[in-house]
Amino acid sequence: MKKWFFFALIAVFFLFQAAAAASNGSAEIETDTFGASVDLTVTGSIANWSLTVGENEDVGSITMTVLSNNAGGYDVKVYDAMDGGKPAETAGHLTRYGDSYLGTYLADPLQVRSSGAYVSLSGVQQTIESKEGDISADAGDTYAIGIKQRLAPSDTILPAGQSYRIVVTFVASAL
Repeated sequence: MKKWFFFALIAVFFLFQAAAAASNGSAEIETDTFGASVDLTVTGSIANWSLTVGENEDVGSITMTVLSNNAGGYDVKVYDAMDGGKPAETAGHLTRYGDSYLGTYLADPLQVRSSGAYVSLSGVQQTIESKEGDISADAGDTYAIGIKQRLAPSDTILPAGQSYRIVVTFVASAL
């Protein structure tokens, strides 16, 4: 009888130790670096823009919000990414579009700006916004995007069902 009591006492002791071990735990997580993040959101568009001969400008249809945790800052560039088989010689220009690009394009390139001066769009990335040495506010930094297009008297008026088109590509990166 004493042996049984002794084994039962040892079993109860191990049971309490196992329960105590299961209820105590910890995890240690340590990091000294993490990646810089830049998030870019562009909203809006210009559809059915009625151009007239001379300068045409829209500053209220497109906005850009940049959210960055990089203390070095960020920059935003724009370019014509030549989507959908757009002919190389039309880089930066609004180009005639039906079911595909048709080759006719406006004489002057589209111009884009954020808070600085306008840049003429091309197939090469160009900076339109740069913020150095500061992170974004909690809601991000919001900018109105200006779009400007000069229409020359010699630019072709298109038939019904066709329009001029360009896809402006924005690229944000950490500095």
